Amino acid sequence: MADIPVLCLVPNRGGSMALVFEGRSYKLKHTGKQKKCWRCSKDKKGCKGAVWTDLEVTAVINRKDH
Repeated sequence: MADIPVLCLVPNRGGSMALVFEGRSYKLKHTGKQKKCWRCSKDKKGCKGAVWTDLEVTAVINRKDH
């Protein structure tokens, strides 16, 4: 059986939601018509990591390495 990565939404200190995926935290940056773009929470320190999910945040559509 293959390991299925778990997507977990958690509240952050600002009152919005953060996505935790494979041990890293992501902030919501953009919601489009078919997907959401999440950037690594360390983006201000230069991290380029990103994850794109479906609108219901049930599956990862694409990802960009850190």
